[in-house]
Amino acid sequence: MNHMKGILPVFLFILLLPAAAQDRISFPGNLVYDPFYAVEVQDSDGNLYTLNNASYISPEGENKYFVWFRRGTDRGLAEYPLDLFKVSRFELTGNYEVYPDGYTPCTIEFSSGDSFEGFLDTTGYLGGMDPEFGVYARIYLQYNGVRSVRFLHDGTYQRCPFCGALFYDEGLTECPFDKTLLEAQN
Repeated sequence: MNHMKGILPVFLFILLLPAAAQDRISFPGNLVYDPFYAVEVQDSDGNLYTLNNASYISPEGENKYFVWFRRGTDRGLAEYPLDLFKVSRFELTGNYEVYPDGYTPCTIEFSSGDSFEGFLDTTGYLGGMDPEFGVYARIYLQYNGVRSVRFLHDGTYQRCPFCGALFYDEGLTECPFDKTLLEAQN
């Protein structure tokens, strides 16, 4: 019986080892596939909100680093997933109501300087940390009367050499997680 008590911890260790190893999976070059964006949101009354570590959250609760954009008509002749690192700003130009399929008239500006008229998927929300309150905030694009969203980057990013996180916030000089100086990337 005492022999079994000695084997039990070893057996549990062997069972838990694969689960612990999953947390240690790393990508080449210590790259973290979780870009950190900062955005400035202006509501229909002109109030400004800043969100750090922002992303678009779909109605299904999935964290996305792109938005869907239609060109042509409200039903769309062409539909694109636009990566957030390419977007400089979008301005919602339609009435604040529910549009067909959840797409709202919008002007979108890219970090390249190009601008297009179309329809933005506004069924989800922007989520991120509000630095004024120090908590996670949600801004629903369709219901909060959002006028515009400006991404605080020019398409380039910085990388933390210690943890590998990518930061698209031009105002950061050090990693907020480990205080390591960030390195500019292309």
